[in-house]
Amino acid sequence: MARWIGRGRTVPEFEKSAFSLPKDQLSDLVKSTYGFHIIRTEDKHEAHLKSLDEVKDQIEPLIKQQKAGRMMENAGNALLEQARSGGLEKAAAAKGLNVVTTDFVGRSDVLPGIGVTPQFMDAVFTEREKAPPDLAQLSQGSVVFQVLAIQPPATPAFEQIRQRVENEFKNERASILLSQKNQELSDRAKTEHDLKRAAKELGATIKTSDFVLPDGQVPDIGSMTGQAAVAFTLKPGEISGPLTAGSNGVVLSVLEKQEPTEQDFAAKKDQIREALSQQKQQEVFAVFVASLRESMDKSGKVKIDKKQLDLLTKSSADDQ
Repeated sequence: MARWIGRGRTVPEFEKSAFSLPKDQLSDLVKSTYGFHIIRTEDKHEAHLKSLDEVKDQIEPLIKQQKAGRMMENAGNALLEQARSGGLEKAAAAKGLNVVTTDFVGRSDVLPGIGVTPQFMDAVFTEREKAPPDLAQLSQGSVVFQVLAIQPPATPAFEQIRQRVENEFKNERASILLSQKNQELSDRAKTEHDLKRAAKELGATIKTSDFVLPDGQVPDIGSMTGQAAVAFTLKPGEISGPLTAGSNGVVLSVLEKQEPTEQDFAAKKDQIREALSQQKQQEVFAVFVASLRESMDKSGKVKIDKKQLDLLTKSSADDQ
């Protein structure tokens, strides 16, 4: 894949040869710290400041993201100010929000609506008891919270945690049953070549979405960049394996594919090109590192204590 490069973006040996070549010509063999290269210069253009039209598609998503971030930050600060002046319950009611009150929690507990968020727990566990409400930033927004009581750490009696143990057991059992049912749905749908029929037989719900982009969102599934990205590898009529989307089990079937318009492609091509370029660079660098390590190992320039490496690897696995 060809791409523009500027001075200072690569090693000196490569740059010297690339920038001295006339257009449409190949270089001789060039040696650099990364290996040997044959370079072809397809085109050249003078360095210049890009116009707004040239960078518009790149900066628009960033501006929208920054704007959304500022809006969430302003909304969080406004809610915090109201909570500190009139109380958390009153401030939440004015914004149409609900206040969730938990029992005593530990640092590793999962809180409703928040999940596993170490940065939030760090803020909570450094707060004073009955201090005014405070604000904690999360990756998906912000939380206004207040610590109502602090209990010293202690080993609880079984009766104190009985309900929690029962709930965890029920949740684990429900997760296993969901996984089994989801696998059964996928297997039956593939056997019958009909997801709708298999879903009806097993009492599952069928939902159909509009056309969705690879970076889009689908209700009950979420982002299409996660497990659901497998949909973009399926042909119309093909059925996916069992997927997990939060607390939902999902099996996908592609009904129809629509090629992007020229406008859609133009708007996304720079983003796609950059993502592919970064992926390729990572792959090339991984191969280079592996080759360099093997070469240095064979030449005796580096020695690996395999016994110590095995111990470290085992220790890392035990900690997980």
